[in-house]
Amino acid sequence: MRGDSITAWGKDEPEPSAKGGARMTESDNPPISTRRGDDGTTTLLGAGRLSKADAPIVVLGDIDEASSFLGLARVEASTAGASGMANLLLDLQRLVYRVMGDVAMPKEQNFIVEGDVAFLDDSLEEWRGRTDLPNEFVIPGGSRLGALLDVARSVVRRAERSLVAGGYAEAHPEALRAVNRLSDLLFVLARNADGRHDLSRG
Repeated sequence: MRGDSITAWGKDEPEPSAKGGARMTESDNPPISTRRGDDGTTTLLGAGRLSKADAPIVVLGDIDEASSFLGLARVEASTAGASGMANLLLDLQRLVYRVMGDVAMPKEQNFIVEGDVAFLDDSLEEWRGRTDLPNEFVIPGGSRLGALLDVARSVVRRAERSLVAGGYAEAHPEALRAVNRLSDLLFVLARNADGRHDLSRG
């Protein structure tokens, strides 16, 4: 999506060493900072330079942030021994990157399809069956994992609002549905995580 970086040798493969392997030099890794974004613009594939305040960039930033928090929750789930949840969170990270594809390349075929929404619906029902959902208002913080999932849920909600504000609801309805279902699923996962940590409730 950045389109600002360059390759070290102007080609895909590193320059070989005399021993036949890849020769490691300081230029093997492409630069992270190109300084082209210092003017408040960035490159989006197929759209040229855009302001970082433009709708597509805002949406992509929100979704990227959501994926980062999903990753943090995934690490915590693995540490807590919740391998099933950790595996699901990895699947959800892959799904949100496909949502980013719909935003970054709106003229392409949809990356998010009806099957993705069905997967989220099925996952939601499965985890609802495993979870005692509270009847009262929930204050996040019943457990560390639950709190991380609640943060991810809040960021996903923001991404959903950004999708609507950016006009993507009509062009990519399945992506919008998927993001909406994702926030519901994260709520259930957070409550499940809280239930795994009864001692943290005092």
